Amino acid sequence: MKSAIPYLATIGLEVHVQLKTRSKMFCTCPVEFGAEPNTHTCPVCLGLPGALPVMNHEALRMTVLTGLMLGCDIAPIGKFDRKNYFYPDMPKNYQISQYDMPLCTNGNVPLHDLAYPKDAQKNIATPEKEVHLVRIHLEEDVAKSFHFETTTGIDFNRAGTPLMEIVTQPEINSPEEAFAFLTSLKQILIYGGVSDADMEKGQLRCDCNVSVRPENQTELGAKIEIKNMNSISGVRRALGFEIQRQIDALERGEKLQQETRGWDEVAGETFLMRTKEFAHDYRYFPDPDLVPVKTEVLLGDVRGRVPELPKAKRARFVEQYQVSAYDAGVLASDLDLARYFEI
Repeated sequence: MKSAIPYLATIGLEVHVQLKTRSKMFCTCPVEFGAEPNTHTCPVCLGLPGALPVMNHEALRMTVLTGLMLGCDIAPIGKFDRKNYFYPDMPKNYQISQYDMPLCTNGNVPLHDLAYPKDAQKNIATPEKEVHLVRIHLEEDVAKSFHFETTTGIDFNRAGTPLMEIVTQPEINSPEEAFAFLTSLKQILIYGGVSDADMEKGQLRCDCNVSVRPENQTELGAKIEIKNMNSISGVRRALGFEIQRQIDALERGEKLQQETRGWDEVAGETFLMRTKEFAHDYRYFPDPDLVPVKTEVLLGDVRGRVPELPKAKRARFVEQYQVSAYDAGVLASDLDLARYFEI
């Protein structure tokens, strides 16, 4: 039932991107999807006592390259911190991440018409919108849990894989805009060769923060997080369901509270995972085994690797080949297709 009061949705995304490096972030174990469980491990990524991390410089370069492609400010110095928490898939009981000195801040992802779902392309609320970013930081991925009937297994092959976290400002206003953002971002990551961004392989994963409020209310509603989305269409469906669920709850006079929910693809609905009244205290502190990173050399290494991006390619195809804007968008949306077109 449609509400008589107009409601506004506010969405922010946290996108985790596995980088396309040959080895892990802090050790020489290979990064390979689909390998036999627990065959790509060593004392470092297993968190064994006395093992020391060594930074993967190509992962640093790829993160800075991503920042340049997205128009970010590149910090002159970045550092790594320990994010402390206990979980079965984190063998050290802390994750090496970046807290107050990330490599990249600000920047944006431009949305374009063909990035939206096909059924929404004729009714785009804000054409040529740009979604601004808060930051991009670099960290290590965790292991992967497999839940069986009575037991749980852990595969540590993924533990330590270089992982970028791209955090948006809370300025996405619909599930369709979230879909367009992820589609546009994925194209840029593939253009830069920094990730294959295959969501089915877990190379791109997304957490969604969403709240609703009456149109005449300036204060944002309670922030509710949907964890570990693994398809762009799933993000759209989950946000569509969750926005309506929150509106229905407010219409019934309920008070929403901050909580974390999961997405059941089969049932087509979100479900409660845990309530979270207060932010978790991760007790961040600088990692004593890793020195701060000066980005001046990294910038010199990657400036020449910045490719012609999808937006510029679309404009050039229209100008150079006199194709329609639509055809240019179709061609530029797939890097291999765009290259074939120009052969």
